[in-house]
Amino acid sequence: MSHAIAYRNAAPAPAATPAAGRALYLSERDFMGAALPRPIEKVLPAAAMAPQDGPLDFSRQLGLPYPATLPALLAGTRALPARAAAPVGDAAGGAIVLVLEGSGTFTVGAETVTVAAGDILAVPGSVGASACAGADGLRFYYVDDSPLTRYMGWQVQPTERIVFTHWPAALLAKKLADTAAEGITASGVFLAHQGLKAEKLATPNLFAHLNRLTPGAANTVHGHASAAITYVIESNDASYSLLGEALQNGVIVDPLRVDWQPGQVSLTPPNLWHGHFNNGTTDILTLVVQLSGLYYNDRSMNFRFAAPPA
Repeated sequence: MSHAIAYRNAAPAPAATPAAGRALYLSERDFMGAALPRPIEKVLPAAAMAPQDGPLDFSRQLGLPYPATLPALLAGTRALPARAAAPVGDAAGGAIVLVLEGSGTFTVGAETVTVAAGDILAVPGSVGASACAGADGLRFYYVDDSPLTRYMGWQVQPTERIVFTHWPAALLAKKLADTAAEGITASGVFLAHQGLKAEKLATPNLFAHLNRLTPGAANTVHGHASAAITYVIESNDASYSLLGEALQNGVIVDPLRVDWQPGQVSLTPPNLWHGHFNNGTTDILTLVVQLSGLYYNDRSMNFRFAAPPA
């Protein structure tokens, strides 16, 4: 058996076919001369307020033909009047949902759960999931990976790894209280489910973290290959993030400062150094969603922490 292919002795080209007609043959000059997308931090704001109802759509700035907040993630809100219904997670692999106001139900297949403000859900995408508002209406924030599935042309099939999961507010509050009692000042609740125990993810693609910083606490300056979207639930006048490209003695050089306010959506580009700080007198709370699953599975997350300042 030979593994060598003598292209110089190749047979004459066969008759034209539609498949052969789609082929392109690019030289290195052709390939290297391609226009590469500009880095996220060069084309998007570091933060924006979540809309009252609708997607936070930067598809024009990103040059994409479908709604997107980041190249592979879409964030937004839905505000439903009493008894109204809406689809959830269309064209996505999965969605993370935070109920902001009101009450109602979410349904996936034959399973329905009742929700209220503060509840968080992982909803399988592309399966006809829906939300229905109660008598007082329903408003929720979401992050899904529909830009990625649209880019790839994927059709997602639910498995035991992509399941409907509900984290009620009361149980989240208890876990936050438990971490506080343990003296943990700069963390909160990492959201996972029974089908992803090893990966510790909310969906095979999406990492979700209800992140709480107590007064004086900070998340150590760090960076990672996946982009992240952070929704500010609670803040104070001295809570903020710092972002930058370079470090010196464990400190970000010439950082961009983003002050937090409730309802704000912060965008963390890939590989940019960043840290979150609470210099105020009250707790601050955010929901962080990252496109992490593909990176962890590919062993390319490159999660790095800055060394403590000398």
